[in-house]
Amino acid sequence: MFKSIIFFTLIVFSMTAHAQLKLVGNKVETFIYDDQEPARLMRVVETALDNAGIEYSLTSTTQAWSGSGLRSGKYNGYIDHYSLNEENARYVYSNTYATIALHVASRKQGTLLINRFDQLTGQRIGIEKRFANTDRLRSERTVNWARRDSFHENIQQLSEGRVDYVLADKLMLAEINKLLIAVDEEPLIISERPILKVQIKLAVNQEVDGAMTLLNKFDAAINKMRNQEIFDEIYLPAASAPSILDPALYSEILRKW
Repeated sequence: MFKSIIFFTLIVFSMTAHAQLKLVGNKVETFIYDDQEPARLMRVVETALDNAGIEYSLTSTTQAWSGSGLRSGKYNGYIDHYSLNEENARYVYSNTYATIALHVASRKQGTLLINRFDQLTGQRIGIEKRFANTDRLRSERTVNWARRDSFHENIQQLSEGRVDYVLADKLMLAEINKLLIAVDEEPLIISERPILKVQIKLAVNQEVDGAMTLLNKFDAAINKMRNQEIFDEIYLPAASAPSILDPALYSEILRKW
């Protein structure tokens, strides 16, 4: 009887120690995606978790579905906590493992020198909802936000003159400029300095057994990737490479530019 109890306890411990992380991320073009499309942030996380020997599943889905999945327990963590939002007491967090530099862009030469919101007072600024619907930017009253679901829609409203500027990930702005240059159009002028830097963390529900140990392993794997220059190879699109944006998706914007 005593041996049976010990054996059962060992089985339960083994199952708990190897509990799978069920992670989710909100779909963002080139960043968190599926269907064989570029997904830079997903690839960073997957590589780090694989190298750390952590068992996991990773799903990309819409914000509504990821939110309901986290509440129901379908997922026990998410890969895209933005520092624009307060940390949730239900979760423990990794170190910052990636950064998004938010820059202003437009066709106006003066854009180069913009680095503060007060320089944009009264202007209409295009922005993706993933940034706008956050604790930090909900309280920003200096500008008039024009919120859109995607980077594509944000660039579209700039191309049609419905906004004065856009605020966006500098890496994505560089990729749309590649498409513009490829069709002999003038590229967007991008501010030299960011207005904000968004830190990204991996979040795991505190109820996951050994959550902090898993996050420590993840942090160590990220550091190793940086030291071996693997991180930049995955996360940063090569400046000399063709745009990772889908030209077919942007064809109408390019045609009317």
